[in-house]
Amino acid sequence: MSLYNYDLEQHLLAGILNNPDIFFEISPFISENDFYSEFSYVNRTIFSLLKRSIESGNGFDEVLISEKVKDLGVKFEEGIDCLEFLQSLSLRKTSPKSIIETAKEIKKLTLKRDLCKVGKSLVSEISSSSDSNYQDIIDLADSIYHNKINQYDSGDNTPVNIYDDMEHIIEDRGDNPVDSFGLEGPHQRLHEIYGSLLRPGNISVIVARSGIGKTQFCMDFCTKVSAMNNNIPILHFDNGEMSVEELTMRQCAALSGVPLNLLETGRWRNAGDTVVNKVRSTWNKLQGMKFYYYNCGGLGVEEMINVIKRFYYSKVGRGNEMIFSFDYIKTTFQKQSNKNEWQVVGEMVDSFKKLIQKDIVVDQKPLISMLTSVQMNRVGTSRNRTSDNIVEDETVVSLSDRITQFCTHMFLLRSKEPSEISEHQNFGTHKLTNIKSRHLGQDPLGEIEPVRMPDGSLRRNFINLDFNNFNITERGDLRDLVRHIQVEGVNPDEDGDSSLPFIFND
Repeated sequence: MSLYNYDLEQHLLAGILNNPDIFFEISPFISENDFYSEFSYVNRTIFSLLKRSIESGNGFDEVLISEKVKDLGVKFEEGIDCLEFLQSLSLRKTSPKSIIETAKEIKKLTLKRDLCKVGKSLVSEISSSSDSNYQDIIDLADSIYHNKINQYDSGDNTPVNIYDDMEHIIEDRGDNPVDSFGLEGPHQRLHEIYGSLLRPGNISVIVARSGIGKTQFCMDFCTKVSAMNNNIPILHFDNGEMSVEELTMRQCAALSGVPLNLLETGRWRNAGDTVVNKVRSTWNKLQGMKFYYYNCGGLGVEEMINVIKRFYYSKVGRGNEMIFSFDYIKTTFQKQSNKNEWQVVGEMVDSFKKLIQKDIVVDQKPLISMLTSVQMNRVGTSRNRTSDNIVEDETVVSLSDRITQFCTHMFLLRSKEPSEISEHQNFGTHKLTNIKSRHLGQDPLGEIEPVRMPDGSLRRNFINLDFNNFNITERGDLRDLVRHIQVEGVNPDEDGDSSLPFIFND
């Protein structure tokens, strides 16, 4: 029985040469260690060079790969010319489906080789073992066997004892203290209470009824966080509901302060010097900003995952951070599927979590943070209800409980009722209420302790937000509102942070 197949390896290399994008579909389970020969390291070396070129986004051709192979001193058997070998591979006809199947067959051979090694190790260890206890011999065999099998079951190495490196991690953090984890956000109270909503490897979710402004909040928040953190690239997936032009107009309105209607109609040119200057002063603010739009409508979750991987390695680069904005969690449920809608949505969120927490990492550190939104069901509607009768808990989340399960932060976003706005002027148009938080910021009591109202009752804290022409500012929390009521005339600071990026000021 052969434990390697040179022809299969060459077919896979030919497929990658002709279809570089397919690499991201096989990269989770194929590595250079799967290319094996007792006589040659050529296939392994070529795969390794192709992998580096694709992940770096630099591109490649046969001549470039050939020169790198020569630089590494890899010799071809029987004097075969490296460039001719690569050119012959590129002429092979390959299809994406055949490439994936080939990769799976090569992985099977790796499994066979590893199990054979385990068998040899079992023979050696058990033969030399002096243990006379029956159970000890069984435990030894079980340990040797499952140490290897666990790698194929989970995709990871064996379980890690968290105490092994505890001293090193804690002492190192003491030597190199940090102010906070994750990317700093633009809203001071929100960040103080809940910490970063964009923490690599984590998902934050905004829950709102249709038309309330969840897309507006997520775009505004991601854009401002990016600007505050060296213009970290944002990849924004739209589920086919808004065009790139619509989002462009909205972002320009937020940055310039000019009404959307003037921008969409083009009448800003005739609206006076002040408006024209506001629009044109925006162009200088765009330098370095990176907000990438992609219409993912109709795509399955695996297709979306592959788009994200290709984008990350080609536009962001290995080891760099990125923000993934997904608008919004839903599914185009197919009747022929044997799964319920909640199962499909749960698997989608699970796949996104695996991508940002396990698939795209460097030195076991995640690099992508995710902000998304989901529709609120009818339980959470505020129409024809007083503020005291509005449901604000996780029962209002639609589609699947797994959304709540996999996210780190979850917030309810709703418009304030007219009575709330008129009664407490200067405290914004919307409320942001937390219903799940896996970690908190420097002011955890802002979430843990209820707020005592002037009438003596206790209420859950929330953040006040003001939506104005697609630009969103914070107006403090419920504690600030209570202080305002008790000391008339004290208004909340707008975001409370004088160091906000200038691009968002009028």
